[in-house]
Amino acid sequence: LEWVQNLNRLRWTEEEVNAKLEDKITRAFGDVHETSQKEKVSMRTAALIVGVGRVADAIKTLGLWP
Repeated sequence: LEWVQNLNRLRWTEEEVNAKLEDKITRAFGDVHETSQKEKVSMRTAALIVGVGRVADAIKTLGLWP
């Protein structure tokens, strides 16, 4: 979040930063929990699945892989 603030020359209050962090953490937990239930794997494995999927999506979006 600090990088985003600096890049866009923004200034957020501590409360705004905490709210943004809480939102990101809550969504990340939800994604991992949902994957864990759907794939019937541990939360750790689900976190890996979600993380690798996000990296793959970013690579496709940015065109970094043929």
